[in-house]
Amino acid sequence: MTLVDFICASILMGLGVGADVAAATFARAGQLKDLALVLLWVIGVSLTHSLFPMLGYLLTYFSVNALPALTPVIGLIAFACIALYLKSELTDFTPGTPGQPAQDKQLLVTCGVILAVSWDALWSGPAKSAQVVGWPETWVWLSFAIVGVVVALLAIISLLLARQLGKRFKPAKTAGLAVNWFSAALQYTVIGYFGLLALCRYSLGLDWSWWQLLLLSAIMVNFVIYLNHIKQLTHRRNRQKSHHLGRYRHWPSTIPVNR
Repeated sequence: MTLVDFICASILMGLGVGADVAAATFARAGQLKDLALVLLWVIGVSLTHSLFPMLGYLLTYFSVNALPALTPVIGLIAFACIALYLKSELTDFTPGTPGQPAQDKQLLVTCGVILAVSWDALWSGPAKSAQVVGWPETWVWLSFAIVGVVVALLAIISLLLARQLGKRFKPAKTAGLAVNWFSAALQYTVIGYFGLLALCRYSLGLDWSWWQLLLLSAIMVNFVIYLNHIKQLTHRRNRQKSHHLGRYRHWPSTIPVNR
């Protein structure tokens, strides 16, 4: 194998295991505004996509059988982090007045999504053991570093692209309910997808298609947003009614009577 073949093989592996990172980064670009979160995200996915394949390769090489036992635990951890984040976000979400999530919530979901999108890379390790047959030992370890660099570049490019598109197509401050609802639902649906993916694939052993998980996530997220919207409308009407009646509390005789 030539050096060019080695580089191409390593880059292709990085593109394969980093595709979900690009999708997750694009969806979360609006939340990744703080430099600390951006660094945590880029460094986190880069390291995990370098170390996880390496770990999978070593486990395969030494014939360690502990990997299947750890998989359900990782799936539950990733799902729990994302579920807690979505619960916290959607509980107080109002489509008409979108807001920025708190820093601790972003840290929670960032760690959860990193686990969800990176655990797949662990399973590329066994495939790597077949790919590197005949490679020099130095090339084997260098290829893992190249994969991490490729994943980091995918995350950075996806983040920059999402920000540029966001500036160009940024809605006005007076954006309507539909725009706010759609943007929030899209973001939370993608995040929820990764949580369901981790739970179904790693913990429950369900081999659902990506579109089925995405559809399930969209239904659940939009249902919760709809319930919150109805709750906010009811609360607003009750406040307006109380305010209207409060104007006449000192003059009972002047309260309008419905006939």
